[in-house]
Amino acid sequence: MITIENLTSMIKGTLKTLHFFNSDCKEINIKDVYLLNEDTLCCDFYPVSENSYDIKFEMAPILGCFNSFFRNNQYENINLKNYAIRAYDEDDIEILYALSSKAKAELIGKGGSIEWLTTVFFQENTADFRLGQAKQIISEIENGLREIVKIKLKDKFGNEWWETGIDNKTARDVKKIYLNNFGVDCTNGDILIDYTFIYQVKDIILSNYELFKSYFHSSSQFESLMDDFNKLRRGEAHNRSISNMDLENLRSLHEDLLADILLDLKSFQSLFLTENWKRKIKKIMIEGRPEAIHNETEISNEADVIQKLLNIQENLSSRISYLNDTITKLKSVVAPIHKNSVHSELISCFEKDLILWKTLLNETLTLDNEKISTIVNQIKSHEQQMDEFSAKFLLNEK
Repeated sequence: MITIENLTSMIKGTLKTLHFFNSDCKEINIKDVYLLNEDTLCCDFYPVSENSYDIKFEMAPILGCFNSFFRNNQYENINLKNYAIRAYDEDDIEILYALSSKAKAELIGKGGSIEWLTTVFFQENTADFRLGQAKQIISEIENGLREIVKIKLKDKFGNEWWETGIDNKTARDVKKIYLNNFGVDCTNGDILIDYTFIYQVKDIILSNYELFKSYFHSSSQFESLMDDFNKLRRGEAHNRSISNMDLENLRSLHEDLLADILLDLKSFQSLFLTENWKRKIKKIMIEGRPEAIHNETEISNEADVIQKLLNIQENLSSRISYLNDTITKLKSVVAPIHKNSVHSELISCFEKDLILWKTLLNETLTLDNEKISTIVNQIKSHEQQMDEFSAKFLLNEK
């Protein structure tokens, strides 16, 4: 019988030589091929390309190779449900992760590479992806601050807020920028605010800090945050490489600067992050739970007590793997600030469910029916709560 270890070695060798037999395929620099979570075949590799789109296409022949080995389920001891691919840069940092069901991956063998791309769960960390994310976050911070300045100063000074609420130098400099761009004078603050530099926005807020103090811990904290933001912004403005740390720092600044502001700017909440979050979460939730490996009838009819116990444990292990994967997916999704609480609640629901199923798996070894029954009842109760939460989530997040 072919073992999993032998089979993964064969696949690894095939991938390394694939370019000899297919002129359209680049040489694949394989890091490793292995089994993940019992039912997922995973390949780690070093791509030639640097941008996300091209790396995704480098993944296609890898999945095509997987299909050639497992299309007909000819290995009795292996029951694969998913394929995973991890792309790494030269520093061994993961830059792109793809997870595809085995069924969807077969689209590639039928000439459906584009269709396959639309069905895969991707977690990206390439340089172009980080730069795109940085530009989006920076834009939201800048425009969010401009919007709250406009609202607060208009509330205090009325429609002429630009003339009465802004210091003379800033007001004059921004009006000059507008005049140079369009050849006409403008005194409308609702328009001029969009032509301010970020350091001017900072000065406007500090000069009128009493109007904004509810949004920040202190004026010195706000000033420090803006200085940090400006340093990162300069790198993005010149299209310099954005590191993982840079992106994390920008996300932290986005939260620190806008967390409370966005509560007052309902119409200005991060549309990109919100829509991306909704789409990703719904996809994860709607995918649903996997089918049990052994159905209740099969387990009930199994005469061999040991085999029956093994079948039950296999079902439990499968459920635990699914919950682990789901939690990993949920944690990989960036939630917009105003959705942080519901996102955390969703993850907590799955984490509690995971603990209960792991406890049940451990108790099956003790054969203590009373304890097992108690845990089963706890799982039923908790999953009823999860169903109610899911229904509420899917209804509210249309």
